[in-house]
Amino acid sequence: MKLVHRDLDKNGTGQVVLIPEEPEDMWHAYNLVSKGDSIKSTTIRKVKDESSTGSSTSNRVRTNLTVSIETIEFDTAACQLRVKGKNIQENQYVKMGAYHTIDLQLNQKFTLAKQHWDVIALDRLDLACDPTRTADVAAVIMQEGLAHVCVVTECMTLTRARVEVHIPRKRRGSCESHDKVSTRLSQLIHTNLTLYLPRL
Repeated sequence: MKLVHRDLDKNGTGQVVLIPEEPEDMWHAYNLVSKGDSIKSTTIRKVKDESSTGSSTSNRVRTNLTVSIETIEFDTAACQLRVKGKNIQENQYVKMGAYHTIDLQLNQKFTLAKQHWDVIALDRLDLACDPTRTADVAAVIMQEGLAHVCVVTECMTLTRARVEVHIPRKRRGSCESHDKVSTRLSQLIHTNLTLYLPRL
């Protein structure tokens, strides 16, 4: 989960802006939202337009809505979080108090606001934004000149860094440049392990 912005006061009131990037992030989002919270995101709304002659047409428009959450559903098959509630910020398409359902998906930015972020919610937020906290294993997958630094969590494997260097071919009687680049690759891998996996 990518934390774009965090604005919480000392009383625990405030909001965070998040982008779910992995399927596991949608599960974290489901566990973060509660009834009574408000959520803001882009959504599709069916809007009816009535002409001067009395005929009406309906169009689907993309708009930003903020709803006060009343019901929460998580679709595991589609990896989608569905929240329904009343609109609390009127715009040109949706009146105040009108019901709407927002479908949150991967890579869709949303703002979650709570009257009180308790210790459990804050811990869940930290957990969602730092998967290395629950990683069971760190792995480096290597081939000549290329390495992937990964963490293995309970639910999935996440690639944290890709390290690539050009390794010259060994020549008869001179292995010095080959050995230098191989050492450089090892140093880069170690740096990335330290950077991305500080707790492992």
